[in-house]
Amino acid sequence: MIRYIWFDLGLTLVGNNHAAIYQKVLADLGVKKEINEVECAYHLANKYFMREHPGCLGKKEGVRGYLEKLMEYLQLGRETQRFLIGMEQENPSVCWRKFPFTDGVLNRLHQRGIKTGLISNWDHSCRRVLEENGLLSLMDTVVISSEAGCEKPDRRIFERALLLAGVEPSECLYVGDNYYDDAVGASAAGMRTLLINPPGRLGIEELKFPDVIESIQDVERYTYD
Repeated sequence: MIRYIWFDLGLTLVGNNHAAIYQKVLADLGVKKEINEVECAYHLANKYFMREHPGCLGKKEGVRGYLEKLMEYLQLGRETQRFLIGMEQENPSVCWRKFPFTDGVLNRLHQRGIKTGLISNWDHSCRRVLEENGLLSLMDTVVISSEAGCEKPDRRIFERALLLAGVEPSECLYVGDNYYDDAVGASAAGMRTLLINPPGRLGIEELKFPDVIESIQDVERYTYD
């Protein structure tokens, strides 16, 4: 029986304006791309870095390589240098906002007596993002890598969460968008995992992982198993 559902934060409970930022910088350079094209390239670049450069996604040392990969997926190799310069000059502010369905899913789980927690690889801004989105009060337990001193897929961060919550791995479900951090780490700690990948299996064709869902809206049906 599932008593506790743990969530990742970015691209699981909250989304961001990265694609809109990239589209604007390209438009300023005279390159017109539809937002769905940019979103697809953003998704593929994310999945590439999750697979080929684990632990680098979202960290400063990986930014240039990430943006170069993004340009490759947009088939704009000759514009890459101008795009990189444009991003440096733009210095855009990234905003993280909860998905329209996030509150509803979390509240329905609580109404059924299922507790919810967060296990996230994030810096010191994590609690601010949670508070700004009204999510901190909906988390029964919060474990953040920058506070815990270890990060996914290290099983210690999952074990720390289990200890704080006082639950067994068999009573838990973990939900995240990064197979190599989320599914690998949670499985090593004994938890079942659901992998979020909105465009079906796009970008994760190398995986044979069976439990792929579109968003956390699909989580509830797994709690009746």
